[in-house]
Amino acid sequence: MRRVWVDNLRWVTVLLVVIYHCFYIFNSVGAFGGLAPFCENQPQDAIEYVLYPWFMALPFLLAGMSSRWALENKPAKEWWRSRTLKLLVPSTIGLFVLQWIVGYFNAQAGMGELAQLPAFVRYFIFVLSGIGPLWFIQLLWLYSLILLLVHKLDSRDKFYNLCGNALSNPVGAVMMLAAFFLLCWGGSLLTSYDAPLMGLYRIPFYIVPFLFGYFVFSQDKVLDRAKGLAPYAAVLFVLMAVLYTWHWFPQNYTGGMVQQHWSTMLFASIGSVCLMVVFARYFNKDCKFSSFMAKRSFGIYVIHYLPLVVLATFLKKTAMAPVWIYLILLVSVPLLSIALYEVLSRIPLVRWAVFGIKKNQRK
Repeated sequence: MRRVWVDNLRWVTVLLVVIYHCFYIFNSVGAFGGLAPFCENQPQDAIEYVLYPWFMALPFLLAGMSSRWALENKPAKEWWRSRTLKLLVPSTIGLFVLQWIVGYFNAQAGMGELAQLPAFVRYFIFVLSGIGPLWFIQLLWLYSLILLLVHKLDSRDKFYNLCGNALSNPVGAVMMLAAFFLLCWGGSLLTSYDAPLMGLYRIPFYIVPFLFGYFVFSQDKVLDRAKGLAPYAAVLFVLMAVLYTWHWFPQNYTGGMVQQHWSTMLFASIGSVCLMVVFARYFNKDCKFSSFMAKRSFGIYVIHYLPLVVLATFLKKTAMAPVWIYLILLVSVPLLSIALYEVLSRIPLVRWAVFGIKKNQRK
């Protein structure tokens, strides 16, 4: 059975990822990557603190839930083949076909040194530098591989049912949420933030919401019981966002000191649950626009950084006021991402390499 609220939460989160990147690319707080900031102190960077702690933990949680539902309706081998096509192909072959352009613009700062290298060497550097947001689907493919083993070990759903029963009473629900928070915090503590890529992938952390999505939140009875708390969940989320931003801004929110702090993991874990409860209660409705966005959310995520980095690079060189640059990016990047997806998804081979779409799937 299709959960409309999950589709809505997914495309809204993807749109927030696009919005985040529009601010992040000019950040002044020391987050790795992006272009130079407009000035030393930028109050607009506060939006990054509202989004960064939870906006990637939540998609992993939703992916775990969706994986559970998919494995209930199709054989594990068939599910794994579809995961490989949709996740591994775009995040590997797609780099060579299209995303190397992102790497080209990311490497502009060091282009003088790269000019001394042969063209094919520069191309491979651009390919590696073009991963950008595709780290998410690379990691999701790895977790899907791990889930094959987990699914086999719990083939009789003993642990799955145990998790569902634990949430049948308030005490059990509180204990399960506490375990979710503590395991997320532990996963973050196990992550090394010295290297930018290690701090980006955060393998020990993101697997926690993925597995909790599979074992806990994929059970309809769990969220059905929580829907009545949706108003309180909305207030709690806003409160956490305000307090978190007030406490940490303008420190580097991607650094180990911030990411390994209990407040970050509390916002990431409980904040994600709050949003799920709110959407399950209030946004389980479909319309033409939401259906349109839901079908294109994955494509928007895969492609959005390309128009963003190109536009931002050229706009930064102009004398245009920063407020207009932000407005242009916030409006044009989502629209261009949709347009690029519509065009590229109709080109044979390209749609397979960039989006993992077969011909019959596009039809």
